[in-house]
Amino acid sequence: MHSLKRLSWTIGKVRSKNVVKSTFESQLRCISKMETPQGQKEQPRISLSIPTGEMGQPTCHTHPHLIPAGQLTCGVSQAEYVNRRDFFVRKLQMEMENEHLNHVIVIPAAAKQYMTEKIPYTFRQNSDFYYLTGCMEPGAVLVIIKPAQTDNYQTILFVHDKNSHDEMWEGPRTGCNAAAKLFAVHEARPIESFSKYLSRTVSTKPCVLWYNRETASNPEIVTIVCKTLEQNTMRWGDPQRVLHFMRVIKSPAEIELMKETCCIGAQSINMAMACTKPGVSEHSINAVLDFTSRQGGAEHLAFPPVVAGGHRATHIHYVANNQLLHDNEMLLVDTGCQRWLYNSDLSRTWPVNGKFNPYHKILYEIVLTAQKRLIQLLGEQRQPLDQLFDQMCRLLGTYLQQERILPHNIDGNELIASAYRLCPHHVSHYLGLDVHDSPLVRRNVAVQTNMIVTVEPGLYIRNDDHSVPAEFRGVGIRVEDDVLITDSDPIVLTADAVKEIDDIEAIVGKHKEYTLRE
Repeated sequence: MHSLKRLSWTIGKVRSKNVVKSTFESQLRCISKMETPQGQKEQPRISLSIPTGEMGQPTCHTHPHLIPAGQLTCGVSQAEYVNRRDFFVRKLQMEMENEHLNHVIVIPAAAKQYMTEKIPYTFRQNSDFYYLTGCMEPGAVLVIIKPAQTDNYQTILFVHDKNSHDEMWEGPRTGCNAAAKLFAVHEARPIESFSKYLSRTVSTKPCVLWYNRETASNPEIVTIVCKTLEQNTMRWGDPQRVLHFMRVIKSPAEIELMKETCCIGAQSINMAMACTKPGVSEHSINAVLDFTSRQGGAEHLAFPPVVAGGHRATHIHYVANNQLLHDNEMLLVDTGCQRWLYNSDLSRTWPVNGKFNPYHKILYEIVLTAQKRLIQLLGEQRQPLDQLFDQMCRLLGTYLQQERILPHNIDGNELIASAYRLCPHHVSHYLGLDVHDSPLVRRNVAVQTNMIVTVEPGLYIRNDDHSVPAEFRGVGIRVEDDVLITDSDPIVLTADAVKEIDDIEAIVGKHKEYTLRE
């Protein structure tokens, strides 16, 4: 394992693929070119340029090795964030029942979280807030004011202002003076003024207050907003559904970011295979995943990974990762990494000793064959993910029956139910800024171009499952890839992670010989 540090780690740019421009991007272009209706004042223009100097987050000036020139965050320009807010307001406007009311939209950043006294968790920004601003600072609030009977709106970003004492301990802040220019908003104010500003704004004229009360990313802001709602007679709306329907369709810039994080995740899986052999601990494989992901450019893993040897893989969310791996066991790994808040999520299963035994091989080929067919169906039928789950159960049931693992005297719903018992989780979810992205977009919606979804069939056969022949018990297998929906064939973004039996057997245990390919 110590030779791991001597391995060369180079990730080249992900293979370029022509992806059809999304409906989302074309809508943004149309919005940016809309003419102001007669009789209305023109929307105040925002200057688009990245200020120099040290800010509260990396910029293209302070971290040119991370962010290309002219971009606010890696891969995404100020203009894209402005256009997202434009589109967001237009979409909310379509849901507004009364154009004669003012509309106040409040989107908070996440607050810092602490594991113990003065020991913070790694900060993770609220995805909705980040999607609209590109701001990575904790405790901020985006407020959008849309007056009645006009298409214009005002964006105000409340942030922690400069404070030399606090910055000595916690690092630099952007501050109000630079925040408006950096994040391309109309105005920036100190966060301490948010409560009075909101109260004054909603009490001046009748309005609708848009705020998601269910997801408390910042408890202090929840208290302020709920108190404002109690003290004033106004309508309330939840903006999150509109945001999730926007986020589920990825822009070209987001697709490139997803390609990068998926490539890093795939390479980390390959390295984990190369470092696997009998006697190695699950904890060590966990460390390999973390190390290679970070060295490849990810901030950290996307979630606590599953590294489950033998029968432990039948526990779908096993994350203890504290046992030794033994000869003739299979190892199931479910992992992913986060790069600029975009996440990969993939699973592979391989033999600890590098060679599939006959029974493990049968189960693995069933899962792999089903997964390949499900990816094809996504392109051919563009069906909702719930229907893809039904297809998975039918495929697994049929294949298991063909191998005499399930009895031949069952069919139809009984066969589907038997397959569901052996794979009780869903086959797919949306993927992006969150691992389970855009949860308000239900999985009964037909997939669309530029969605990214997982495809992850599995089989989990417990040691005490006497409905299955003994030689197949005590095994958990899952094969999961991240798939971009296009106008033609789906693109597997995690294709660099090997999954064919011959390729797996050629890598497992070969960490002294294996170098991550460019």
